[in-house]
Amino acid sequence: MSLALLSLTAVMILASLAALTNMVTQKFGSLKNPIHIWDTLHDIDLLPIRLRGWIFSTIVGFANPYCRSINFRITELRKGKACGVMKETKTISNPFRCVHAAALVTFGETVGSLALFTLLEKNDRAILTNISAEYVKVSRGLLTASSVVNPIKDRDATEITTHVLIKNTSFETVSKLTLTWQLDLKDKQ
Repeated sequence: MSLALLSLTAVMILASLAALTNMVTQKFGSLKNPIHIWDTLHDIDLLPIRLRGWIFSTIVGFANPYCRSINFRITELRKGKACGVMKETKTISNPFRCVHAAALVTFGETVGSLALFTLLEKNDRAILTNISAEYVKVSRGLLTASSVVNPIKDRDATEITTHVLIKNTSFETVSKLTLTWQLDLKDKQ
């Protein structure tokens, strides 16, 4: 009898997790307004601060499944600014025991896109058309990426270039990324 009850409980928990995952994917999957999601999570006082960052990064992973291949956390998100951290792990390391270039680009693109998306209106779109990466130093350990994007003043603009800096724990720049975006700004003000 107790085995059947345990099995039923496990099935109910799995069904609840599947329903929650589906709701999160449908509700937040597009990340049209990342600041709203960020602020909502940070308004829940019962959640520990580290858990808030993990939940937000998981939601970002639902919207952009490829970024789930790296272990990152968003630590700050404001209008035009995003910061995140990524810890070197075996899964993102290359044979030379440093972070693989593709993982650095994925990390930088995720942080840079969040910084830009905070400035877009509801119906605006931005499509990444080019990534240029400069590898300054070997990247090991805990890495921090930051991107600051100036407000979009020209609503007729069709292209914008943003920059992402990735630094190590000694605050040395290990990589610089330049992201070129094609803009489709629907709400011309």
